[in-house]
Amino acid sequence: NTILLKREDVHSVHSFKIRGAYNKISQLPGEQLRRGVVACSAGNHAQGVALSAVHLGIDATIVMPTGTPSIKVNAVSKLLTKGTPGSRVVLHGANYDEAQAEAKRLVQEKGA
Repeated sequence: NTILLKREDVHSVHSFKIRGAYNKISQLPGEQLRRGVVACSAGNHAQGVALSAVHLGIDATIVMPTGTPSIKVNAVSKLLTKGTPGSRVVLHGANYDEAQAEAKRLVQEKGA
């Protein structure tokens, strides 16, 4: 028997989350891509969205709860500095639900 392993930890974001984020974002219609994306995450998904946005050359707003570990916030911020000037991390809310509500508000405001 042959066993093949896929090393997800060798991705630049050290997680499989990049695959799902990139797949979803890259399939958005052109006009929607031009408006950018808004996401809420306190971890690896945020990094996947940020890296996908950088590769696609679009704005990304990543909303993270204020209690997110600084190592995660810094990793996402560092990725976004390689992207468009409109990309940013927004720290909002004491928990995920509050951060998600802010992300939904930003979607309505931005039309993303």
